[in-house]
Amino acid sequence: MTEPAAMQRKKFAVQLSSGMKDVGKIKSAIMFATIAQCSGCDAVVYCVQDGADAVIKGKIKEEGTLPPGIATFEQRLADALAVGVKFQLCQQVAVNRGLKKEDLVEGTQILGGIHLINYALEYDGMLFF
Repeated sequence: MTEPAAMQRKKFAVQLSSGMKDVGKIKSAIMFATIAQCSGCDAVVYCVQDGADAVIKGKIKEEGTLPPGIATFEQRLADALAVGVKFQLCQQVAVNRGLKKEDLVEGTQILGGIHLINYALEYDGMLFF
């Protein structure tokens, strides 16, 4: 008797173009990617334009500024990283802003825009913030 085929994990992408002027959208994008990852999907957050703010080390700081019980940006980011959400930054945005890998949150990849197009064409689900 043969083993049943392993179930393939679904693929889920979040395109993040909102920046620190709307931290609520950033936190929502990260939260939905985290939920997808915890629900059996491989989730990625692809940051374009102002969305780069989310992956620049120390750019967004909410710790200690919100009432108890409200998740901060730092908490949402830590949760996402802990469950394996991948973060990617558009290569052209990195060039335009002079960003290098060492400027970014640990593990963030700098990848060309063709990856975002691939996600839109090939992934099982996609959200935009």
